[in-house]
Amino acid sequence: MYDNQPKPDFTSQQAVNAAFQTAAEDDVIDIRALLTTLWRRRWVIINTTIFLIAITLIIVVQLVPRYTAESLLAIESRKSSVVDLEAVMSGLGTDVAAIKTEIDVLQSRRLAGKLVDTLQLIKDPEFNGELNTKKSLLSYLNPLTYLPAAWSDAILGRKVDVRSQEDIVAATRAKVVDAILAKLSINNPARSYSLRLSFESRDAKKSALLANTLSQLYLTDQLEVKFEATQRANDWLNKRVFQLRETVRTTERAAQQFREKNQLIQTRSAGTVNEQQLARLNGLLVDARTDLARAQARQEQVAQMAADGDLAESGLLEVLKSPLIQRLKEQESEVQRKRAELSTRYGPKHPKMINVHAEAADIKGKISIETDKIAASIKGEAEVAVIRIRTLEINMASLRRESFSVSRSQVQMRELDREAEANRLLLQTFMNRFKETSSQDGMQQADARIISEADVPTMPSYPKKKLILVLVAFAGVGIGVGLAFLLEALDNGYRNFDQLRQDLGLRGLGMIPMVGKAILRDSGPEKYLLSKPTSSFSEAHRNVHASLMFAGSTGVVPRVLAITSSVPSEGKSTATLCLAHTLGRSGLKVLVVEADMRRPVMRKRLGIDPAHASFNDVLDGTALETGAKIYTDETSGIHALWANKEDDPQRLFNSTEFANFIEEARTQYDLVLIDTPPVLAVSDVLVISKQVDAITFAIQWEKTAKGIVRTAVKQLMETNCQVAGAILTQVDIKRHQGYGYGDQGYYYGTKSGYYTN
Repeated sequence: MYDNQPKPDFTSQQAVNAAFQTAAEDDVIDIRALLTTLWRRRWVIINTTIFLIAITLIIVVQLVPRYTAESLLAIESRKSSVVDLEAVMSGLGTDVAAIKTEIDVLQSRRLAGKLVDTLQLIKDPEFNGELNTKKSLLSYLNPLTYLPAAWSDAILGRKVDVRSQEDIVAATRAKVVDAILAKLSINNPARSYSLRLSFESRDAKKSALLANTLSQLYLTDQLEVKFEATQRANDWLNKRVFQLRETVRTTERAAQQFREKNQLIQTRSAGTVNEQQLARLNGLLVDARTDLARAQARQEQVAQMAADGDLAESGLLEVLKSPLIQRLKEQESEVQRKRAELSTRYGPKHPKMINVHAEAADIKGKISIETDKIAASIKGEAEVAVIRIRTLEINMASLRRESFSVSRSQVQMRELDREAEANRLLLQTFMNRFKETSSQDGMQQADARIISEADVPTMPSYPKKKLILVLVAFAGVGIGVGLAFLLEALDNGYRNFDQLRQDLGLRGLGMIPMVGKAILRDSGPEKYLLSKPTSSFSEAHRNVHASLMFAGSTGVVPRVLAITSSVPSEGKSTATLCLAHTLGRSGLKVLVVEADMRRPVMRKRLGIDPAHASFNDVLDGTALETGAKIYTDETSGIHALWANKEDDPQRLFNSTEFANFIEEARTQYDLVLIDTPPVLAVSDVLVISKQVDAITFAIQWEKTAKGIVRTAVKQLMETNCQVAGAILTQVDIKRHQGYGYGDQGYYYGTKSGYYTN
């Protein structure tokens, strides 16, 4: 049917290498492929979710419900003050650090210990595990519970408890406090001065009782702290006031004794008597010197006037102010007026004129005498002022000497006075503060208040079954999706032609569906193909031949085709026989050659009589000598050369006889199919590839690892052999349909009415 044609060119080493290099560069995310993967693995997701929900439901049902009661406290930001007294202990601050400190106080072991003692929680089995004799479900899984106590103690290394009863009670109380703190939760809402105090317990009433009792204990603790601080302050102030009284008394007594000893008399006005006398004498001395200067100036004035002429007519102030001189002046004026009148009538020697002249002279003499007295008086005042100054200077010198001694004493006196005054002020301050603190004993207020007491909860806070189940359902779906993609990633095989082209640079020639186990057991795939020529299994092999007809770049169909695989059990022998039967029934003259001489299977599968010629006999020339004929299948008409086991088959494949056989078969048959060993198992196929037109790869669908196939293809390419393409064998049609590739394998199942399976 086929003419002699040149050897087809199917692919090249460079094309395959380029495919290997660009295979990892395809990072496009196919949303549809992801959704298809999830749908294909839906039972993994569903079963994972159901399993987790079931396990969670069993655990949740076994959990003991717990109730949470919550009370609300408020930190007082406004302080009430009945009287304007400074408190011994100031109120709480309202900054973040202060509120955090109060939270620490509420969570302190001291306050929790008060709660334990108040409610006698050491007798409560919920918090004292030693009183809880009920075993949990998990305890039955512990093998130590079934051993005697002595054995379990020896295994765990527990020693005999030698503690005293007090130590045991203290240790038990500490454990109960730990259990209480584990159930206590306190938080501060944002931008608020309030504190939410919540307790969790198995009993709803108990949770409310614990929350309310701890709140009351917290407020009481604040008052007790303030009372204790005030009491400590009062005691300390009382002792300090008593000490200060004695100190003041001692310092005042020392100051008085020193004053008496040194005769330091303090007047009501500032300074001592000596200082006051010295100041007064200094003032008198200044006045005396002023008076002396004035008197000396008047004396010099009088002397100057006396030297210039009549002192009475000099205009001296004391003269002018003298009443006697003023009367004498008046008398003189009257006499002169009288003399002037008489001079108009009488002559100078007239008795009346003489009397008038005598009277005027007498008055003038009296004025001169009085003026001399005034001058003498002024001179006497100057002399008295000199004596007075001398006396005052003597007294001042004496007082200065005495003042120096007093000043030295006053320095020490002032030091004693300052010490006494400081002690008096300190005593007064402490006495005032003592009175203030003493008056605060009954005025203390807590720095917080309860604005909402805890009510008895009606619904358990743990476990939140609905929420847990919903979260587990979401987690189950997430884990299921993760497992689905994990299984998909672990599924390291080829499933469609795009993967072959992108990863290996090979063309997909066809997909051969996997026949059922019952068919394999009853008849085998070859007989099934012959009995069902319109099945999808038969059509798949026809598709392989159709693809081979257009496989080469020149359109040349291979005449000698080797079929191999990477590893055994990939279905290459089945693909070879089924393809031969299909083409044989279509009228082609087909020869099937079994070149796998290490594990031959064709004679058994075709039921060939050993009398028929084997491939070994043909190559050795024995077939010509014996006249053995090539086996011909009665149904499909194909010829088949079976093989016997051979220890060194490469000897035959490298021989001239094998090359001559291939050339002879090429001329006599339309198609020669050679079933070769796996590439990675033995190297026979590398030798055979030199004589064939092309090699077809059989790859088991989804099973054979990609790395193995890559290695096998590279190994073939290194020999520069022509690879026509790859056949995906044993395709699970139902699973393939689930991938949604939309290729020919999608229609081999129940999706088409073209096939009779």
